[in-house]
Amino acid sequence: MIFSTADGAQVACLFRDGKDPLVLLHALGCDGSMWDDVIKALPPNRGLVVPDLRGHGASTLGWRTPSVALWAEDVANAILALPIERPLVAGISMGGYVALALAAAHPGLARAYAFIGTTAEPDDDTGRSKRAAAIATVERRGWHAYLDGMMGTFLNTEDERFTVNSRQLTVMFERVGDAGLPPTLMALAARPDRTPLLPSIAAPTLVVAGSGDSLIPPEKTRKIAETIPGAKFHLLEGAAHLTVLERPRAIAELLATM
Repeated sequence: MIFSTADGAQVACLFRDGKDPLVLLHALGCDGSMWDDVIKALPPNRGLVVPDLRGHGASTLGWRTPSVALWAEDVANAILALPIERPLVAGISMGGYVALALAAAHPGLARAYAFIGTTAEPDDDTGRSKRAAAIATVERRGWHAYLDGMMGTFLNTEDERFTVNSRQLTVMFERVGDAGLPPTLMALAARPDRTPLLPSIAAPTLVVAGSGDSLIPPEKTRKIAETIPGAKFHLLEGAAHLTVLERPRAIAELLATM
């Protein structure tokens, strides 16, 4: 499905009608296809809403400046336009930032949340400097140079799925390309602090981290579970940042408990 926005963006979204719908939000440089192996491990009658966020996959940017809040607005509009009610919203990394923005702007829209390899904290000065350096790399040497430098951070190079996962990640990053990455990195650097929001989230919440995640260390992700009342935390041993690619069956099983 394609949703047209007021500012001219075309937002692509996979929709499957079914029970207990899931909204699955992808990471930086990826698109909805990063969830393919998770979806294969889910019951075939499970409802799905899997968007490509603006500037990613088959979605275009539109004329508004990209932001985490704008991505969340697109997701909310898709949910409200589709024949589903109160889905479980799951987001990994950047998708987790979007899920938090959705919780802030539309409390009660989701019946439950899953935050995977993400943090409620904003970038600090060091983090913003790293974003700026990443933008410079893309502008001077292209998206492939950026991904080459980050591949060992996104994925565990010793994992048995590394070759397959790295190829899939490269295909997704190629779709984002030199045009989509810089505005995305700017949006992530400018995202607000969501830690004050966490105590007010009343929906059932699952928090997942990879034990080998060096990009967003597990202790940062664990803080979400420690602050949201009743949230459950699960650590995936040996997994790096993109657990959805490395541990799809485990992610599917955890989502099935929600």
